[in-house]
Amino acid sequence: MRIIWGISFVAACLSGPAFAQQGSAYSAGLRVAQARGYENADCYARVFAKHAVVVEKPNGRRGWYAASTPAYNAEQRSRCGIDRLQDLAVRQMARGSGRASGTGHSPAIAQRIGLALAARHGYSGSNAACFARTYATYASPQPSQNGRIMYGVSGASEHVFAQELTRSCRLTY
Repeated sequence: MRIIWGISFVAACLSGPAFAQQGSAYSAGLRVAQARGYENADCYARVFAKHAVVVEKPNGRRGWYAASTPAYNAEQRSRCGIDRLQDLAVRQMARGSGRASGTGHSPAIAQRIGLALAARHGYSGSNAACFARTYATYASPQPSQNGRIMYGVSGASEHVFAQELTRSCRLTY
């Protein structure tokens, strides 16, 4: 009986650091998900922890990093509904020169978001392109709680947006 207890104790001690690292990776993933405003932050953090490794940064500190591999991106998309590649493209456009001068509004970003929404509604091809163009016309930047600029069609524009989708694209919204 003591042998079984001893083996169990050793196994628990050896698995402790691995569990602590997993918890740290989960925490890092949760912080990333919350900072980016992902709706399913818990799921993102679990997948992040599964794929993350510890890397040493140039300043000597260590941190968790999950490489943008096809497997990682596919798992985030299939399990959590988070399209990392689309999000990365939108964030790069926001940092780049895609903004309309002086407004902070980028029709290109709004159109990419429109494409993602079209896909969620099951539209593809020319229907998705028409949906995205129409969305970019009616969407406007809106502040969010986390400080990021979000795009959306709101207020009186919603009805006009739906009518334009029906008229121009022959789509129902």
